[in-house]
Amino acid sequence: MKKQFFFGSFLTLIGGGLIYVMFRTSTLKMFGWFETIGLDRLTNVIRKLTFKFAVELPDWILFSLPDGLWIFSYVSLMLAIWQNSVSPKNTLWILLIPILVIGSEIGQLFGFVIGTFDFADLLLYIFGMILPFIFFTKTINLKFQTKWIII
Repeated sequence: MKKQFFFGSFLTLIGGGLIYVMFRTSTLKMFGWFETIGLDRLTNVIRKLTFKFAVELPDWILFSLPDGLWIFSYVSLMLAIWQNSVSPKNTLWILLIPILVIGSEIGQLFGFVIGTFDFADLLLYIFGMILPFIFFTKTINLKFQTKWIII
C-alpha cells in the first residue's frame, strides 16, 4: 500500500506539477501562488534550466499529460483508501473526478462547456482513469444485490 501511495499517487501528482513548473508559461496563476509562499526563487532556478526544452516537447506532453497524471493520482489514492477493492459502495467515489473531467471535455466538444475540446486530453484522462485499476486492484465486485418483491 505504501508503494502504491508513493508511486501511484504522490509521484504522478508531483510529475504533473513539475511539467507545469518546468515547461509552462509563467503567467499561470500558480506562479503567483509560488511567489506568495516564497517558492518563486526555486521555481525560477528550475525554469532557467528547463524552460528552453519546452519547444522540443510535443504538445500532448505539455498540455495533456499533466492532467492524465493527476487523474491517475486521484484514482490511485481512492483505490488505496478502499484497499484496492471496487464495489458498488465505492465506485462513485473512485470515479467521481474522472467522470466530471471526462464529461467536461466531452461537453467542450458539443459546446456545453466553455473551452476547447482536445482529443489528447480526453485520451489521457481515460488512460489516467483506467490504468490504476489495471495496476492496483485486487477485486472488482460490481454485483448489485437486488431483492424481488412478489405481491
